[in-house]
Amino acid sequence: MKETIEKYLQTIYHLSQYGPAVKSIDVGHALGVNRPDVFRALKTLKLCGYIDQQPYGKIILTVKGRVKAEQVLKVHRIITDFFINKIGLTAGDAEANANKIEHILSDTAINKIIELYTKK
Repeated sequence: MKETIEKYLQTIYHLSQYGPAVKSIDVGHALGVNRPDVFRALKTLKLCGYIDQQPYGKIILTVKGRVKAEQVLKVHRIITDFFINKIGLTAGDAEANANKIEHILSDTAINKIIELYTKK
């Protein structure tokens, strides 16, 4: 479940770069999923306090949601950079592997990776 929620959160974050409010149909198109899947994920995101949304209204990231999305994206960039610059993977392979790994890490592991990598 964590992976799915984080993917939705990242997608909403990216879409919100074009305007503060995001439509659920745009989230569905971006992820290639149907409306019921989007509805279920948005319900979970709202219950977690990551988004605000009135019924059938625009989606707005809460402060908590924006912070979480930025954290997930930061970890993604760190893992991708590690794979490219330390291991020597191609950008495509690094991206694919980062997409898989970033969602299985615990919050503690994520915080430690960010701490370690930003001490440079």
